[in-house]
Amino acid sequence: MAPSTTGSLCPPALTAEAMRAADQYTIEEYGLPGFTLMETAGRGCAERILDAYGPLEGEAVVVLCGKGNNGGDGLVVARCLVNEGARVHVVLAGAPDELSDDAARNLSLLRQLGADGAAGARLTIGPLDGLETLTHTVAPLRPRLYVDALLGTGLTSDVREPIRSLVTWVNERDAPTVALDLPTGLHSDTGAVLGVAVRADRTATMAAPKVGLRVGEGPTRAGAVDVIDIGIPPFVLDRVAERPGCARQTTDAAVRAWWPARASGAYKYSVGTALVVGGAPPFSGAPVMAAQAAGRSGAGYVRCAGPDRIHATLSGALTTIPTLPLPTTDGGGIDPDAAPEALADATDTADALLVGPGLGQAAGTAQFVRRLVRTVDVPLVLDADGLNALAGHIDELADQRRAPWVLTPHAGEFRRLVGDDVVLTDRVRVAQAHAERWGAVCLLKGMPSVVAGPDGQVFLGSTATPALATAGTGDVLAGQCVGLLAQGVPPLEAAAAALHIGGAAAQRYGATHDPRSMVATDLLDTIPRVAADRFGGGRRRD
Repeated sequence: MAPSTTGSLCPPALTAEAMRAADQYTIEEYGLPGFTLMETAGRGCAERILDAYGPLEGEAVVVLCGKGNNGGDGLVVARCLVNEGARVHVVLAGAPDELSDDAARNLSLLRQLGADGAAGARLTIGPLDGLETLTHTVAPLRPRLYVDALLGTGLTSDVREPIRSLVTWVNERDAPTVALDLPTGLHSDTGAVLGVAVRADRTATMAAPKVGLRVGEGPTRAGAVDVIDIGIPPFVLDRVAERPGCARQTTDAAVRAWWPARASGAYKYSVGTALVVGGAPPFSGAPVMAAQAAGRSGAGYVRCAGPDRIHATLSGALTTIPTLPLPTTDGGGIDPDAAPEALADATDTADALLVGPGLGQAAGTAQFVRRLVRTVDVPLVLDADGLNALAGHIDELADQRRAPWVLTPHAGEFRRLVGDDVVLTDRVRVAQAHAERWGAVCLLKGMPSVVAGPDGQVFLGSTATPALATAGTGDVLAGQCVGLLAQGVPPLEAAAAALHIGGAAAQRYGATHDPRSMVATDLLDTIPRVAADRFGGGRRRD
């Protein structure tokens, strides 16, 4: 797998296996001991806790520690907070002789601190003797904060007792909870809840976010996520991020690098020609929004083609975009024999093509789509019914197509392409595997959306917002993709940039309006504003 050319602009999100590899390389090849990594991690977490909840002098903090390195991080945090004047009660969920070597060393240091008169008065360390005993011990302290350092990234099966009950117990507390690296019970790669999971208010994660913090239940369980620099060199994180299941997070800086600026002598044909094909009653608005989004994304000349029976509707709605009627069959579908000839001039002059928004599934339409896939030689975006037309044919079309393609399915459309038995729990690996299988860029929509390329690179959308949960936003997204492709942006970056820009526009809308009130056309009005605020300039066009 080739590293991204803009990897430095898109920080990685790592799997548990990749994070272990980064740790191991740093320890064995870079010469930084594991004990030092733990010390740096714990100190960094303590600093973030103090930034968010401090000062904690005189306040009670309960630190729940497991027996692995995650528990060791918690012991360092406890020591640091005691030194800052907090009253700290440490709960050991495992026997001291079960601790990892580095965690055991930190327990010894903590006990030495507890032997000091002044600090010792602020520190207690006790075993987990049952939840009733723990409740009685903690209640008089009136904790300001709980720290979850029970289980780290290695969990792959349901949480077992006594940790399971302890997780439920901490979720019932009134004070906020900070999780170290990952909320206990959350799968580090998929964000799935393994039986039970801590519901943290903040998560301090080491070196890089874990993929599970960004997908599945991760965003609702992790709260605000702080990334703690623990001394692992950036080149090591970039290297391990190339492993299957890892991803990169889209950023404003990356979009500015990908989205071309216009040269002073630009004219409409020099900055990209896009063609949108879609529409059928009652979904004539879908290609309208897609075509407008292509223009809002910078394509200089956009055309919109649809069935002749809705041509008057399209031309009336698209006052700045030329429209083209397509011959239809008696059943109302696009004529697969006559329509390609009617489109010939438009496809010959287009720099990128979008097929599918609101297209419908009348007889003949699917055959028309499959013919286009086999014949067009410019980058092609397939959305909605353009995707449905591929069902049962996608593997053969992957071999027959003549140009790069971008597929933009939601979960239902994805299942129609690959079968109802596909499991979408690990969305990153599933999108990654099928992008490689089809030689496509696969933008699997969801919360967040995943963009996977045929070379194995994956981007996670980092501007997701519930405001996008409204009909038509997928049409806008597809239109953005084709608009960026028409300007020469490579398919993977075009899909990732479109996702990020649309999310940023929705965020901006939600900052000044109730997010529940947003409709898809609001994105079209907001994209120019967010582009000026966050993405202005762009890279110079050659």
